[in-house]
Amino acid sequence: MIEIQIHPSDIRRRVRYFFLDRRRVAVGIVALTVVLAGLIGSMAAAPTVIRRVYKNNYLGAMRQEREIQRERLRENVVQMSSLERSLEEHRVRVEKLITVYGLDRSLGQGGLPTQAQGSGNSTQEQLGSARRREVSLQHSMRRLQDQLELIAEYESANAELVRHTPSILPLPNDRFVLTSPFGNRVSPFTRASDFHKGLDLSAPQGTPIYAAADGVGTFSGRYPISQSVNWWRFGNVVVINHTDRFITIYAHCDTLAARQGQKVKQGETIATVGSTGWSTNAHLHYEVRSDIEQPGTHVPIDPRIYILNHQWNNEASLLIKARKSKDYKNFDPLPSAFIGRRRA
Repeated sequence: MIEIQIHPSDIRRRVRYFFLDRRRVAVGIVALTVVLAGLIGSMAAAPTVIRRVYKNNYLGAMRQEREIQRERLRENVVQMSSLERSLEEHRVRVEKLITVYGLDRSLGQGGLPTQAQGSGNSTQEQLGSARRREVSLQHSMRRLQDQLELIAEYESANAELVRHTPSILPLPNDRFVLTSPFGNRVSPFTRASDFHKGLDLSAPQGTPIYAAADGVGTFSGRYPISQSVNWWRFGNVVVINHTDRFITIYAHCDTLAARQGQKVKQGETIATVGSTGWSTNAHLHYEVRSDIEQPGTHVPIDPRIYILNHQWNNEASLLIKARKSKDYKNFDPLPSAFIGRRRA
C-alpha cells in the first residue's frame, strides 16, 4: 500500500490523501514505461522521419522543377522547329536567286541537317539535341546572311540584267492551277511520251498575262503553219526578248496587247488567257528559254526556278534537278522571228 498526501499552501484547506495498492502501482509503472518507451522510440525515429519527409518534399520539388524545365524545353524545340522551317524556305529562295543570276552555285548548297525524330528520351539527351540544333541554326543564319549580302552586291552592280531577268509569275497568284509541269509527260493529244518545254497554267479565259521581266516584244500573233506546224499549234503567241539572255513565250492567248518591237516592263499586261491553237481548255503555256548554258542557243529551262513571287511544291528538288547536267536535244529550236534583235 502506498499513501500519497497533497498539502496545499493554504493551511486553511485540508490535506488530500491518495492510497494506491500494489496492482495500481504496477499498472502505473507499466503505463509510464510504455509512454517513456514510445517517447524514446519517437526521438530515435525522428531523424529518419525528418529525412524522409525532407527527401519526399525535395524530390517533389525536383519533379515539379523538372516538369517545368521539360515544358520550357518543349516550347524551345517547337520554336526552333518553326525557325528551321522558315530558314529553310528563305534558303531555297536564296538558292533560286543564285541559280537565276548564274552565281557560284556552291554558295547556295547545304541546307539544314535533317533532325532525327524521337532520338533520346531523357531530358539530358533532349537538351543536348536542342543545343546541337541551336548551333546548326546559328551557322545556317550566318551563311544565309553572307549569301544575301552577295546577292545584294550583284543586284546593285547589275541592275539592268536583274530587270531583264524573268522572275515573276505571268498570271495572278490566286487565279491559276498548274496542270502540266516542265519535263517529260504523256501528251494529251497523242498519248505518247514527250518533253514539255514549259508550264501549262490553267486559268479563266480573259485572265491578264504579265511580262515576266523588262524586254522587247519580238513576236505577237499566230505563227504561220507553212513555216512550222509545231509552233502554229500554240495559237496566239507573244514572245519577249530580254537582252538576248532570256526569251519568254506566252502561248494559247486570247487577246494580244503587246506588239512586235514594243518595249514592255515587268508586270505589264501583254495578253489574256485563251484556248487558241491545240488546247484542251483555257490556259497559258509559258516557256523560258536561256542561252546561259549554251551561248548562242536558247534552250528551255524550268520556269519554276525563275519565278520568285510564288512558292512551288518541292522547290528544293527542283533546284537539285536544275543543277544536274541537261540533255538539250529534245526540243524545238526557236524561229528567228522569235529571237529578233535586242532593242532594250
